[in-house]
Amino acid sequence: MRNWLQSLTAKMIFLISGLILFICGIFIYLLQEHIRDTTEEQMGMEALHIAKTIASMEEIMAAFDKENPSETIQPLAEAIRTDIDAAFIVVGNAEGIRYSHPIANKIGSTMVGGDNDAVFIDKQAYVSKTIGSLGESIRGKAPIIQNNQVIGVVSVGFLTDNISITIDNYMDQWIKYIIIIFLVGIFGAITISVYIRRLLFNMEPNQIAKLYQQNKVILETTEEGIIAVDPWHQITTINKSAYEILDSTHHKSLPEWMGTKIEHIFTPKIVEEEVIHNLELPLDQHIIILNKAPLVDKKRKIGSLYTFRKKVDIQKIIDELKQIKQYANVQRAYTHEFANKLHIILGLLVHKHYNEAIEFIKEEQNIQLKNQAFLNSNITSPLLLALIQGKMAEATELGIKLELQDIPSTIQLSKQQENALLTALGNVLQNAIEALKNVTLPEKCIQLSINDYKNHYLFEIQDNGPGIDNDIYAQIFIKGASTKKGMDRGHGLAISKQALQEIDGDIVLDTGDLPGACFLIFMPKGGNEHDIVTTCMDC
Repeated sequence: MRNWLQSLTAKMIFLISGLILFICGIFIYLLQEHIRDTTEEQMGMEALHIAKTIASMEEIMAAFDKENPSETIQPLAEAIRTDIDAAFIVVGNAEGIRYSHPIANKIGSTMVGGDNDAVFIDKQAYVSKTIGSLGESIRGKAPIIQNNQVIGVVSVGFLTDNISITIDNYMDQWIKYIIIIFLVGIFGAITISVYIRRLLFNMEPNQIAKLYQQNKVILETTEEGIIAVDPWHQITTINKSAYEILDSTHHKSLPEWMGTKIEHIFTPKIVEEEVIHNLELPLDQHIIILNKAPLVDKKRKIGSLYTFRKKVDIQKIIDELKQIKQYANVQRAYTHEFANKLHIILGLLVHKHYNEAIEFIKEEQNIQLKNQAFLNSNITSPLLLALIQGKMAEATELGIKLELQDIPSTIQLSKQQENALLTALGNVLQNAIEALKNVTLPEKCIQLSINDYKNHYLFEIQDNGPGIDNDIYAQIFIKGASTKKGMDRGHGLAISKQALQEIDGDIVLDTGDLPGACFLIFMPKGGNEHDIVTTCMDC
């Protein structure tokens, strides 16, 4: 019971009910005062009207000339008083001596109240509220004028006690209405409190405050960038990590990003997609890994949630996975190629072509030893070696010849330069393989050559595929530009160019000796001497 009294529902019921009770009390008080003022005003005007009427009656004026005016005035005044249900009708002469009174033995005595001056001096009829011999009353007073002289006064009064009784009768009915309104208000308070409780997922304010603090801490401490948008693609939530990635130079404050259209950050293709998993793309000055999921409430979409993280933060894991993947591709391709060659040897042996089998084995052995020795002697970087071996194995499996030419004896790259080279070279080689995969040619060929110049290395990758379409030639390095279908296309070359430009390198599209595409990767020499990766041929 005590816990319920401390709940949000109970507090809202008590607060709203108390507010309704307070409003009802104020209303009753104001209504009572209004009724009192209105009633007194109406009775005062009625008393004044009756007093003027009596003062102008000829019977009353004529009675003043008689020896005993009260004999005529008293019966007439009492008849009128009874008829209008007044408390008293008093008629007095110019000296304030009563000629009529509801209590007969008070006739002949002086009028009480002291409010006759305005009648006798100013000859004015007026309404007053004062205490007389019968108690407090509302009085209407009018002068009796004869020959332009005030010869007497008429006072008609209603006791305020009788007015209070009338007001109480009115209020009894209004209180019934107020009680009904109060009960309806309590029912409404219960309904509102239950409804608000449901909107708040049956949580108490302290629970909501605690949850808000937890969410705030989570958003501030999460290394991933988090952006939530409404159904109209406007940003409603953005955490500090997302702000640092989007606006590292702090051109706008974090609150200024609220309400910004998400199309100003991501491409329309990304905004239109409902779900995205681990999409790699450039953003501002960073390369990020993006995920997207819809926000749903009761089967109704209320927005979307974007989460992303800088690729550099997980680059170590990505590099290790790439290396493992490349080795796996090498082994798979070698296994497939080895099985094919075993079948050739088996066929030669079955048909008793022993000499041909021996020559085939020697030739293959020499080729493998030559290629392996060439790669191992010239490429000492495990990641670069794995990349080239993997692409060679993948190309061989697809019937594509990947040729290595003009590899220099020594290549010195910093760790950042190596990462940029792996990104760019991997993307270009993969694009070349995919360009040749589905075309029909007598011989499919990719050439990779590395030239050592004074201030930079030049990596040239060309193929004999269909090349680059003219309509996309000028936009090939722009984010989202691609000849392939899908929302996750058109990022590889843009990422490569951005990664190279960060280390003062570049990638351009050129015309090569082969009829297909030709890409040139410029890699500056030098770098941090404490972070140099050496690739040599004669180590």
